[in-house]
Amino acid sequence: MKIEHILMHTDVKGSCSANFKEASITRISSVDKKPEGGNTGTGYHNQKTEWPELVGKSVDEAKKVILQDKPEAWIVVLPVGTIVTMEYRIYRVHLFVDRLDTIAQVPRAG
Repeated sequence: MKIEHILMHTDVKGSCSANFKEASITRISSVDKKPEGGNTGTGYHNQKTEWPELVGKSVDEAKKVILQDKPEAWIVVLPVGTIVTMEYRIYRVHLFVDRLDTIAQVPRAG
């Protein structure tokens, strides 16, 4: 387990001045390095966050792979071109499909 200490300097008065107080934040990560290999976008707790290898695959295949990598994923299947909220959800994965129900865009968490 890797522990990093980060020092933050915060202005006491809430404005730019020379009066600073010091705060200490500890960030703990369970994995020190990113997995090897290309297209292995990882994020929250070093879980995979994108699946470019699924473009062209069926919805069922994509769901199976995503749930193996991210068991808590909320998978949302939508037609390609659908407008979606910009709200970021770490567990949500959009699957944009074409008329043949194959994955048309790289699935990404968020």
